[in-house]
Amino acid sequence: MRRRDSGPTGSLFERIREAATPPSYQNPKGALLRSIRRNLQQILNTRSGSCYGSPELGISDLDNIASVSVNLRDTTAWTIKRCILRYEPRISDVNIVVIAPDENAPLELRFHIVAIVDFSEARDVLEFDILLNSHQHYRVE
Repeated sequence: MRRRDSGPTGSLFERIREAATPPSYQNPKGALLRSIRRNLQQILNTRSGSCYGSPELGISDLDNIASVSVNLRDTTAWTIKRCILRYEPRISDVNIVVIAPDENAPLELRFHIVAIVDFSEARDVLEFDILLNSHQHYRVE
């Protein structure tokens, strides 16, 4: 199977929007990282079972995770890692660290992600945080 070299890609609408930006203002690596961040935000906030074409897309509701697991934080981290590896093909070698809870926001879950991103025949380390707030909404920071 041949790998198609399409350069840094995003969704069709992202590529159209970026094509409309004058080339002097475009940063290909920055555009790739923004695209990955947007995609992660979308896939993590999709509830498992809500996409008929790919029923395993997304993350289960925390109530479902809590009902089958004693350690909510570790199970959620494993679920996030599995979702990232499956639905964000531009990154690999994902490592997730659970960040200790903030005493001012005890219902929030925070995770630190370190992954590898392939960009223009080079590999780079990508680090970001994911925050699951008290409304069960994932934010990629």
